[in-house]
Amino acid sequence: MAPTVRMPRRERRAQLLAIATEVFRARGYQGTSMDDIAAAAGVTKPVLYQHFTSKETLYKEVIDVLGASLLEVARSLRDVPGPPQARVEEGLRRFTEMVEVENTLRLFTGRGDVSEEIEQQVAGLLDALALEVAGVLIAYRDVTPAHARVIGRMMIAIAQSTARLAHEAGDEASREDLLRTTTALVVDGLTGFALREDAPAPAE
Repeated sequence: MAPTVRMPRRERRAQLLAIATEVFRARGYQGTSMDDIAAAAGVTKPVLYQHFTSKETLYKEVIDVLGASLLEVARSLRDVPGPPQARVEEGLRRFTEMVEVENTLRLFTGRGDVSEEIEQQVAGLLDALALEVAGVLIAYRDVTPAHARVIGRMMIAIAQSTARLAHEAGDEASREDLLRTTTALVVDGLTGFALREDAPAPAE
C-alpha cells in the first residue's frame, strides 16, 4: 500500500479557503458551521482549526479574497477601448458573469447576522470597489468624491440586479438586450454630470 502523501500546508490552506467560499455562498454565514466546511473538504475539524482559528476568521479571509477579485475586475475596465458606453457595457457584462456564475456578491449583502467587525470590513471593501468603478466610468466628469462613491455603489447594485434578470432571461438574445438597455440607462445618467476641463474632445 502506497504511503499517504500529505498536501503542503499552503496548498491545503488554499484548498480549504476555496471550499469554504463555496459553502458560504450556498448557505450564508449564519447557515454555515465549521463542521459543514470540514465535511465538504473531507478533513476533520481539528485540521480545519489548524489553518483558521474560527469561522469568523475564515469568513473574513473569504471576503478579502473575493473583494480583491472584484477590485481586479473593476480596474481592468480602464483598459477597455472606446467611449464610456463601451466600458459600461463591458463592466456590466463582467460583473454579471461573476455574480451569476459564482454568486459572489451574496456574501457582501444581508450582513445582519455577522459581527460589527465583518460589517465594517465589507463596507470598506464596497467603498473601495465603488470608487474604482466610479473612477472608470466618470473619469472625465466633474464629480466630487462623495458623489463618486454614491455612483459606484449604485453601479454595484445595478450589476447585482442585472445578474438576477439575466439569469431569469434564459436565452442569449434576451440577455444581450438587457445589457444594452441597462447600459443606455447608465450612460444617459452619467451625461448629466458636466465634463471636466481636461476632458478629451469627443470623437468626430
